[in-house]
Amino acid sequence: MLFKKLSTVERVYNIGLEQNSLFSIFNHITLFVKEAEEDLIKLYDLRVLEKIPVKNIMTRNIITINKNDSIDKLKEYIEKYRHMGYPVVDDDGKLVGVVTFRDLEKGGKKTTIEDIMTPKDKLVFISPETSASESQKIMAKMDIGRLLVLDDKGELIGIVSRGDIVRTYKIYSKGSAKIQKCSRISNFYFYDRNKKEKLKNLVDDLIMLLGGRDYIISEKEDYIEALTKDWEPLVKIMMSGNTIDHISITTKSINILEMDIIREILKKIDEYAFEEIVLTDHITLIDEKSSIQRVITDVTLFNDSKKTFGTITIRSDF
Repeated sequence: MLFKKLSTVERVYNIGLEQNSLFSIFNHITLFVKEAEEDLIKLYDLRVLEKIPVKNIMTRNIITINKNDSIDKLKEYIEKYRHMGYPVVDDDGKLVGVVTFRDLEKGGKKTTIEDIMTPKDKLVFISPETSASESQKIMAKMDIGRLLVLDDKGELIGIVSRGDIVRTYKIYSKGSAKIQKCSRISNFYFYDRNKKEKLKNLVDDLIMLLGGRDYIISEKEDYIEALTKDWEPLVKIMMSGNTIDHISITTKSINILEMDIIREILKKIDEYAFEEIVLTDHITLIDEKSSIQRVITDVTLFNDSKKTFGTITIRSDF
């Protein structure tokens, strides 16, 4: 069996909110996921560029200009070939430098290509195996528009430009991948001086609510479960002996607040005003590119101060 090696990008954000309503917290998580989605797509695309060597995207049909040519020849080249830079060679065809439109602008009264070119010893070269991503970083750092590609013998075999990188990026980023599968589990842990009594009453209310909405209530030894008509779990009340430990909600929705029953459950929990609620919310998204995105929220809601603190972790595996 072959296993795909995954690359991982992870970011952790500290959260501090002037609110303790569960509805508000889940709304914030949903907004955060939407805002982070574009950034994750860009990270995915940039990681894809890391796997593309410049030999696959560089220009191989190289147009050179002789060092003894006049700058008028460079003007003709720019107008004819629409490239803004050219390798400069000597009479033996050996690379001696690079000349660009920027050099032409700064050339003043100089008349030959050799007078305005950047000499070879001041150039940066890359190998054909250098990634498109690394090439882009070099060009950005040095504020240049192209890089010369040399083989193992030091011979010029190609040129890669910013335009080549942009075109490659557009090809691989065209149309973000659609989500194929979403799974989400939200766990609620409660802390209160009257925790036992409050939780018992809350669970009774939730069972009444869910049963009244035609959910199937199933009681097991260590948990009580509410199932849909298709026998898919929605709410699980976890028990430890005769004590309620925590409540879990399982869905397949990125925006949990789109479900009426979830809004009713959250409202019911808020009504009991527990002193503290620890929420761990894990969203797993799998897209058509088989990349996996996880949004992991760990926050604590404080009833007295009406504040919420914690972290949201965005993890992307592809």
